[in-house]
Amino acid sequence: MVFLNDLAAHCRLRRISETVVFLAFAVLLWAHTCPAQDSKPSKIPDGEAQFTQEQLEDYYLVYKNPDVRYLRTLFDSYLKNSGRGTAPELQQLSKWNKDYFRSKFMVMSRANNTFGGTFITILFQDRPDKVFIAWVYPEGSNMKLALRRFDAGDFSDEDIKRIKVRYRKLIEDKTHAM
Repeated sequence: MVFLNDLAAHCRLRRISETVVFLAFAVLLWAHTCPAQDSKPSKIPDGEAQFTQEQLEDYYLVYKNPDVRYLRTLFDSYLKNSGRGTAPELQQLSKWNKDYFRSKFMVMSRANNTFGGTFITILFQDRPDKVFIAWVYPEGSNMKLALRRFDAGDFSDEDIKRIKVRYRKLIEDKTHAM
C-alpha cells in the first residue's frame, strides 16, 4: 500500500513537472514571437539623406515663412520675459525646459492644418531628443499669428535616433536654422 501511495504521488509530481515545463516553454515561445508594444517599426528611413543643392535651396525657403519666423520671435520673447505673446501661448511653452528655446531649431516639415493655420514640425539643434509640433494660426480680422498648440510629437527613441542620422547635415546647419 505504501508503494502504491508513493507511485501515485510520483505520477502526480511528474504530471505537474511536465505541465510546468510545457507552460514555461509556451511563455518563452510567445515572448520571443510577439513584438513588444514599444518595438513598433520606425517611421524614419534608415541612413543619411542625400540632398542636391537645388533641394537644399528649396528647403531653406521654409525659414522665410512668417509662421516659422513667428516661432523664433515667440521663443526669444519667452526667454526674455518681454511680455510679447499671449497667456495661452506662454502656457504652451512653459511646459518645456527653456534650454530647448535657447537653441536654434530646424524645420522638419510644414503643412496646412485642416482646421486652419499651419503645423510646423521642428527639432532643436542643441537638444535633439524630442521632435515638437507647433500649430500656428492666423487669428482675427488682422490675421495676427498665434501659437495654438506646442507639444512633443509621437516619435519613439528609435525614430529620434534615425532622425539624428538621416538629417545630420540639417541639424548641424547653424546658418539656416532659426
